[in-house]
Amino acid sequence: MKRLIGTLALTAVMMIPAGAALAAPGGAPGAHGVDGRTFGSVVSNAARTDVGWLVYHVSGGRG
Repeated sequence: MKRLIGTLALTAVMMIPAGAALAAPGGAPGAHGVDGRTFGSVVSNAARTDVGWLVYHVSGGRG
């Protein structure tokens, strides 16, 4: 149950800034100045190694 709540909380936190990233030309990869393949690889590796950093980055340092 705790894992489910944690997953839902993480999803909610990640959805907050999604509008800004999607508004950028090229979406989130464009906002970071990389192509989609590179962006996906970096995000995937970050999620596997340190999900806390990923939450911190996506939340703008409020996570």
